[in-house]
Amino acid sequence: MRYGLAVSALICLIHLAMLVYPARQHPFGNYATETDFYHLFAPDAQRILAGQVPQNTFQGPGYPVVLALGSRVSGVELFTFGKWFSVVCASLVGLAIFLLFRPLFGGVVGLGAQLLFIVSGEFPQFSINATTDLFFLLLCLTTLVLFLSRRSEPLERVLLASIFAGLAYLTRYNGLFLVATCLAGILLLDIFQTGWRRRLGLATIFIAGFTLTVSPWLYLNARHYGSPLYNTNYLNMATHFYPELVAGKTNQDGTRLLEEKFKSFGDVLRYNPGQALLRYPQTLWQSLRYSVTGMLLNRYVAIPGLLGLLLVLWRRRTREVQLIILAGLIYLLLMGLNHWETRYYLFWGVVLSGLAVETIRLTADHILRYTRRTSPGWKMLPVGLFVLLWVLSFNESRADVRKFLAAQPWEISGARDFLVDQYDGETRRLRIVARKPHLPYLVKAEWIFFPQVRTIDEFKLWVEQNDVDFIVIGKRELKERKELAPLGKPSKAPEWLKPVWIYDQTGLILYRVGTF
Repeated sequence: MRYGLAVSALICLIHLAMLVYPARQHPFGNYATETDFYHLFAPDAQRILAGQVPQNTFQGPGYPVVLALGSRVSGVELFTFGKWFSVVCASLVGLAIFLLFRPLFGGVVGLGAQLLFIVSGEFPQFSINATTDLFFLLLCLTTLVLFLSRRSEPLERVLLASIFAGLAYLTRYNGLFLVATCLAGILLLDIFQTGWRRRLGLATIFIAGFTLTVSPWLYLNARHYGSPLYNTNYLNMATHFYPELVAGKTNQDGTRLLEEKFKSFGDVLRYNPGQALLRYPQTLWQSLRYSVTGMLLNRYVAIPGLLGLLLVLWRRRTREVQLIILAGLIYLLLMGLNHWETRYYLFWGVVLSGLAVETIRLTADHILRYTRRTSPGWKMLPVGLFVLLWVLSFNESRADVRKFLAAQPWEISGARDFLVDQYDGETRRLRIVARKPHLPYLVKAEWIFFPQVRTIDEFKLWVEQNDVDFIVIGKRELKERKELAPLGKPSKAPEWLKPVWIYDQTGLILYRVGTF
């Protein structure tokens, strides 16, 4: 397709313009995935700006570094920059999808994959979220585009891919799948079609480039935690492999509960190896099932995408196609160590989108040849099928974005304004107990995670033993602490709690702790 790149770039610009409207309706983070922004990413960005070491042990410092630098250069506050940065990344992801699939299946399939994925599932929602998801996805796709590019020499391709793989790892540790993919491409698939000595040399260069890119963080990690590879994702793995220990909770309640029980990945695997081994294949099957039934892709896109894993390998056994499928499978195997969340599988969704479009094209071509239909109307069959899938995907994702915007936590801005007015802007010394970090972050107070208490008396005892000023009670708190349901009604509050601000629409109550 002669003008494919120009068309793809135009789609990117239109996509960018379309995201502006919903992004402007999203002034602060939601209670779901953007909790991590207020809890982990923004505080680490502030630490980086202050010359301190990041404290997030679940992800690397890549995203907070971008937040810190972007906010400093642009002059906007961290959340605003993070949101608009995701918007830009989302449009560039579309271009990267085109560049990834064009050399594999042609420009038409590349454009189809781009158009289909940018309106699929929860991708539009995350396009306006201040999270790592879109930045990480863009780094992953860029790594593979550079690695497979035929416009550069093998050495240049390997070096650039190793750097971007390192950046992906610094953003999210599961970026390690890119290392396995590229090394397999060099050594096993022989992407560069060269001898073993040359292959070993390129593999060594890739490892060296990756290591050099991540080495500053490995050094800091070793100094502060005793190991260059230290991270606490084993807690996520533990909540997933042993749900009975945390009542099935994979959120902060679950990970915080297991902090004392598990101290490493080895601890998790040794706790009950048989159960872990049984749980893992179940997770892989669930991932395949959720690829069809979840909000990753429309099911009528996911099904031909999964069929395409076999069909494309049968019809197109090129090394490049095998590498992309291998990348998707390695990613799937790695993510089997964790629970399913749609945003974790966006890369897998890109792979399925490209395969789905190619499957539609191959199937339509086969039908036309078998039935010997040559009229222009019949030749439009694949276009009609694609348009149908695009419309289904667009309608589904549009409804998801509307639901997301309708659930904005407007009560947080009201509570913020109340505290700022009450304390004349001097709220830094306050200690606020809440299930979510939004309010403490917005008023620059200290966040105290809601304790895992089972009764109001137990909660009172905890409050007496901890120096706190305010307690936030809302739907999120009562959902996880059902035994504290009476606190959801100010009239039933105990005398040691004074309701000072209430948001009737959502039932959020801000309690001032009394004097004992």
